[in-house]
Amino acid sequence: MAADEIRETKNRIAYTVMIVRDFGEAHHLTPRQAQNYLRRHKAMDYLGEFYDVEHTLSPIDTLNSLDTICKKNGGGMV
Repeated sequence: MAADEIRETKNRIAYTVMIVRDFGEAHHLTPRQAQNYLRRHKAMDYLGEFYDVEHTLSPIDTLNSLDTICKKNGGGMV
């Protein structure tokens, strides 16, 4: 793995951890509960697929996107 790929992977991980933590805080969940909820309602897939766009937005915009994705996939925490 090249240095650029390693840096990109680290950035993706750090961003994902931050967003999961922020989502949990916004919905009064532990990080594990937040991750499980986001995974169950397909928001983790969305975050991975659209990282290149989402990481350029404000965290609030990303959290709103995740709320929308979860709601579309049966989530009830909005």
